[in-house]
Amino acid sequence: MGKPITISDVAARAGVSTTTVSHALSGRRSVSPATAARVRQAADELGYRPNQVASSLRTQHTHTVALIVPDIDNPYYPAVTRGLHDAIAADGYFTITGSTDGDRETELGFLAEMVRRSVDGIVVFGFAVDEEDLTRVVPARIPMVVLGSRADTETRDTVESDDPVGVEAATRHLLAQGITDIAFVSGPKGRGPGDRRRTGYAQAMQNAGIVPAESDLVRCDYTVAGGRAAVGELLARPVPPRAVICANDLIAIGAFQAAADADVAVPDGLAVIGFDDIDAASLVTPPLTTVLNPAYETGRQCGRLLMDRLVADYDGPPRNVSVPTELIVRASA
Repeated sequence: MGKPITISDVAARAGVSTTTVSHALSGRRSVSPATAARVRQAADELGYRPNQVASSLRTQHTHTVALIVPDIDNPYYPAVTRGLHDAIAADGYFTITGSTDGDRETELGFLAEMVRRSVDGIVVFGFAVDEEDLTRVVPARIPMVVLGSRADTETRDTVESDDPVGVEAATRHLLAQGITDIAFVSGPKGRGPGDRRRTGYAQAMQNAGIVPAESDLVRCDYTVAGGRAAVGELLARPVPPRAVICANDLIAIGAFQAAADADVAVPDGLAVIGFDDIDAASLVTPPLTTVLNPAYETGRQCGRLLMDRLVADYDGPPRNVSVPTELIVRASA
C-alpha cells in the first residue's frame, strides 16, 4: 500500500500553500475561482480524500446532522429525510437517521447518543419528548430544529405543517356534499400530529353548527393496522358514520381494509380522507382523497434553518416556518 496522499501533496501539485488548499476544499474562506479549480483538479488527480476524523478533532465539527423520526416505515419520513439531505449536502454535511417508534425513552436515548457523537445539528420529530426534555438532554450549543406537533417551543427553530387548516378544508369538503356524520380517527393522545389535526375538524364542524359525539372521536396507532381496527369498530356500530377523516394516510388505508371487511363500499358507503399524500395514496383503489403535507419541502426547510446557523453564522432569535397544506380530491371522498 502506498503512502497516503496528504494536503501537502495537493499544495505542491497545485503550487499553493496548504492553507489555501484547506480554504479551497472546505469553502470556509474565499479563494479565487481559478485557484479553487486548480486545487480541486490537483486533489482529483492525486486521489486526495480529507481525513474526516482528524478534521473533526481540529475543527470540533463532524459535519453530521441527526434526524430523529418516529417511524421510518411510514413513507412520509423518508421523503423528509431526502429534503433534509438535499438542503445540507452542498455544504458537506451528512445525515444520521434514527427511528424511535414514538417512544419517549427511545427518543431521549437517541438524542443523548447523538450529543455524545458530537453531531453538529439535530432535527427532531418530538412525538413524546417535550421542551423540558430537549433542554435537559441537548446542550444549547447544538442547533436544533423541532418539527411537527411538538413545535411549541419559543427557544428553538421550528418547522410545522399547517395541520388544522388542511383538516378544516377536508371537513368542509365532506360537509359540502351533505355528509354530516363524520368521525375523526386520531393517533394516541399527546403523541404526534393527530391532536393538531383534530382541531381543524372540530373548527369546521363547529362552524357548521354540528357538535360531534365523543364516540366519533377515536384514537389508534398511526399505522394501517391501527386504522383497520379503529374504523372496524366504527363500522360495527348500529349506526356507523358516513365518513371518516384520518390523521394520516396509513390510518386511511387501514380504513379501506376495515370497509372491505365489513362489505362497505368506499366512497358510497363510507367516504375516507387521509393526511400526508404519501405515494400510496394515489395507488390504492379507489385513489385516496387526502391533505398534501409536503414532506420534501418540510425536510428542506429544516436543513435551511440548520445551515443558517452552522454555515451562515446566523445567531438571531428562533424562527418558525409553517409549510402550507392542500386538499387533494380523489375518488375516496
